[in-house]
Amino acid sequence: MADFIYPNSGLGQGRFNPDGSPRPGYLAKMYWAVIGAFLGTALLLRIFDFVLGVQRIRSLNARPKSVLARIYATFTSIGRVLTYPTPPYLQKYSGLVHFPSVGRMLLVIFYWCLLIGFFFYRNPIKTSSDWLNVGYRAAWLSIAQLPLIVLLSVKRLSIISFITGSPSSVTRNFFHRWIARALLLTTTLHMFYMMRYFASFNDLVMRLHIDIFMRRGIGTWCVLAWIVVTTISPIRHYAFELFFANHVLSIIVLFIALMKHTPPYAHVYIWIAIGIYIADVALRWSLILLNNVATSGLNYRASVSVVHDANTLKIEIPLTSLRFLKWKPGQFVRLSFPTVAPFMAHPFTIASLPEDSKMLFVIRAKAGFTRRILKKTLLIGRDIEKQSDHMVATATYPVVIDGPYGGPSRPWQQFDTVLIVVCGIGATYGFSVFRDVLRDNGAVQTLRLVWIVRHYNDIVTFREQLEQILKSCGTDASDFSILIQIFVSDRSTIPIPSHGQSDFDLFLEHLKDVVEVIPGKPVIRSIVRSVLERAGGETGIAACGSVKLTTEIKNDVVLLDAAANRPGSDTQKCWVHSEQFDA
Repeated sequence: MADFIYPNSGLGQGRFNPDGSPRPGYLAKMYWAVIGAFLGTALLLRIFDFVLGVQRIRSLNARPKSVLARIYATFTSIGRVLTYPTPPYLQKYSGLVHFPSVGRMLLVIFYWCLLIGFFFYRNPIKTSSDWLNVGYRAAWLSIAQLPLIVLLSVKRLSIISFITGSPSSVTRNFFHRWIARALLLTTTLHMFYMMRYFASFNDLVMRLHIDIFMRRGIGTWCVLAWIVVTTISPIRHYAFELFFANHVLSIIVLFIALMKHTPPYAHVYIWIAIGIYIADVALRWSLILLNNVATSGLNYRASVSVVHDANTLKIEIPLTSLRFLKWKPGQFVRLSFPTVAPFMAHPFTIASLPEDSKMLFVIRAKAGFTRRILKKTLLIGRDIEKQSDHMVATATYPVVIDGPYGGPSRPWQQFDTVLIVVCGIGATYGFSVFRDVLRDNGAVQTLRLVWIVRHYNDIVTFREQLEQILKSCGTDASDFSILIQIFVSDRSTIPIPSHGQSDFDLFLEHLKDVVEVIPGKPVIRSIVRSVLERAGGETGIAACGSVKLTTEIKNDVVLLDAAANRPGSDTQKCWVHSEQFDA
């Protein structure tokens, strides 16, 4: 037993035991070798994608030209067909549980199989000492996972996002949670095998009384189990602020307990994880202070308006002194209102472009943070318009901006066709991407936006974006095809022309060559099919909405892309980037 506990007795001093089996400490290094190989492969693929995108934008042609590009297009298309879909029989329960795509499930299964394989590699359990060896293997693999879990949770030092080209916080959080569940599995196996070993000598009860390290280990496992249980989707969505506070405090307790339970020579992975988190917090707060704090106080003030349905917020932040704050279309920032909800910050997608000299957000007020802002604005705000259907109140608050974050990993200008499908308030994402491609289309020949709203008046909120599009259409947008289709689910809210037209109705008349208002819900598969059939190169689809909507789009892409884009086809492939409301 001493060989496993004391550093000078062999643990960590060599790689393999005399029988050829790897020592528990060396398994942690083997684990990181596999993770490093995976990330290295992802980095090479991202570099190839970047070079391919630059070549397309420069040549204004999204077709694959070289033999290597055609081979790469074929394999990536096959990979997307295999990984994009969510099995139909799982979609029946999507209202209760959000099932991941096949690609995500395969990665999780591979990861868990990797850990289990490390447990039993060249270690058949024949004697009681084998129980002890597997228990220590589980311990080392548990400690080794901590840096990866932290890397998937940090915001500014998101090395994994940079390497893989997947800046989506939804994707990172998904794997963060599932690797944390794998950590719970490995620690459970560690605890089981260690207790099984001592039980073989009939001294388990005595060990629990005299061995403080064992008692600390049980306490550490309880803290970890609490963290994993409280991160399930219903708890996160029901009271996010409470969840976040509990999560941070529990993790602090977990790391303290780990330092008490583990021997000093195993602390290296714990310190690496702590170092990554501290560096990320330090960098993030340095940038927050640099962007927001001036000698006279906070640098930015937000004008908050409650518009038409008294349930929608429009937030404008003038950027007269832009300083170091830059963003790309489709990115989001975390906003904090110190005078309304101190110590709270929530992510919101930026609806404007940098050349607008302001940040614009359109937010649907729900519970918690956004509802508090709405209530205070209605309470202290100044009513500037009251009509039968509209009520607008406005107020100004100091605001702290943290970001930007997220955005697609590939520029939209490298595609032949860009289809944007958004639902409701997801138009904040859709219009920013649409306007960006409209401003500089690159290789794009067809640009189409499909916007699904419940009521006709929801369109009014985005009149400013439509005016910007009208202005662009009158200048430099005639060299490629553009179309905006707005589907209104509630047909009764669409005004009847014979009953008179409002100012906004007349405004839409000026956009009739670009904007179509269609009653009812769209058939997503028909829209995707029409886009893919006309595409002359790779198609890029931006989807923003519920998990159900984004899943439906990916499944339709798989069914249609598999048939239309055969190996060697000039039309190539379809890439989907999704942003989800409730993932």
